[in-house]
Amino acid sequence: MGCCVVDYIYQDIDFTSPGVKRYLCKDGSNGLMIGEGNLSSHLTTFFGKSEAAIIEDITGGRTPHKVLGGVSIVTLVSAAQLLFDRDEIDVYYYANIPDNEPGSIIMDTVGKTPLRTDKIQVMEGDSVVTHALCGNDLDGNPSRTFICAPCVHPSTALQLEQLDHDFYASELTVFSAIQWEPEISGVFTEVLKRCKEAGSITIVSTASDPLMRGKTKWVLGDSDAVYEYIDILIMNKEEALNYSGTRDLHSAVDYFKSFPSLGGILVTDGLNPTYVYGRGKLCLPYEGFIPIVVDIDQDKQRGLLPEGDTVGCGDNYCGGVVASVALQLGKQGRPIDLVEACILGSLSGGITSTITGGIFKETHFGQKRGLMEKYHPSYVRQVREFQARDNTH
Repeated sequence: MGCCVVDYIYQDIDFTSPGVKRYLCKDGSNGLMIGEGNLSSHLTTFFGKSEAAIIEDITGGRTPHKVLGGVSIVTLVSAAQLLFDRDEIDVYYYANIPDNEPGSIIMDTVGKTPLRTDKIQVMEGDSVVTHALCGNDLDGNPSRTFICAPCVHPSTALQLEQLDHDFYASELTVFSAIQWEPEISGVFTEVLKRCKEAGSITIVSTASDPLMRGKTKWVLGDSDAVYEYIDILIMNKEEALNYSGTRDLHSAVDYFKSFPSLGGILVTDGLNPTYVYGRGKLCLPYEGFIPIVVDIDQDKQRGLLPEGDTVGCGDNYCGGVVASVALQLGKQGRPIDLVEACILGSLSGGITSTITGGIFKETHFGQKRGLMEKYHPSYVRQVREFQARDNTH
């Protein structure tokens, strides 16, 4: 459960152009921060312009591509796509969806995926959308920047009492961008504790939280007590620094390691290798880095794969990790191999970079997994060669 929103995607945004640069953050607090989530209300207040006017200036008035966006919904759709033929595994999503045009986009898209919709309630209410600006950052690396609301509209916020027995009794519970559901976020520790008491394994992935901008340390959910009930934590490097209140990755992971209940930590870093930590017991002991999938990027450069965007790549990475953990739980008595989970996650995120938007719209179930399987053997070799040179594990 967590964030579910319709993305308005704008391609080929030039963040170095004068029309865009005037909106960029220059003081660390105000203005557009590239690669992050930016609150629409903050931008309109600071620049004294409407959201529509700011979007018009930045995009040059181009028409957006409207698609189902993240964060949690993309993670779970991705996991369901990779597990579509596993009859013993069902992937559900808990959310309230408004009965309007954005809600129809959400339900129409999800209805064409293997994700179970039994726990989704369509109801009267309003919705918000996220503007996704895709282009290269100031260093020339592919990036996406969001202009968004702080959370779901209050009229469709998920309520605590909607988390039923099936939710807590699940073998695996997954939370992504929990701040998007303010009612659940406010009691996140309690929810996670109830999951653990019911014997569920908890996976939590974080997201940029524009409400925390300017704070020296971000808070996940209601307090740092949430980390006492999380089994596997997934975040990107900037989020790791912000949620730990530290300035470097080493200090950040040391902070999260201080919570003995955390069995696994995964920290992605764009095109750079992913940090992987398994404490032992629940997860196999491991500490090291795993590279991204080189062959996928090379095939895009050769024209053998289409060039997409980076929207949803991180969410699909999380979906691959979730799918791998679910599969590994079926092997009784074996700890979770986070390197194996990271491999499936990286393949899932990499293949998503060949499409526009975060949802890989399959022509048939298994299409995405089939593409990933094509790159699996060479990627495993790449990882093993990288590990042989990496002395941190």
